[in-house]
Amino acid sequence: MAKWIKEDRRVSAQGTTIIYRLVGTQLTVQSRKRLIPHAGTREGGWWHTSYFVCRDGRELIEKYSLKDAKEYAEELEETSNGL
Repeated sequence: MAKWIKEDRRVSAQGTTIIYRLVGTQLTVQSRKRLIPHAGTREGGWWHTSYFVCRDGRELIEKYSLKDAKEYAEELEETSNGL
């Protein structure tokens, strides 16, 4: 089973980004939580989280769950190692 570590957490006015690293690789998953404003004149908004699989800081693909993003990264690592 692959081992993941929570590497970093960044909070800003735009939202929160959490970075998970697949140990022993250059693959990360970035969890990005952002406030999406309501349409029209309503105040406020709703929170949306996207998950980006990255290699060496470059985005490879966007997934809609942390589980899917981690599975994709693990499969990518397995195929790159010729397993």
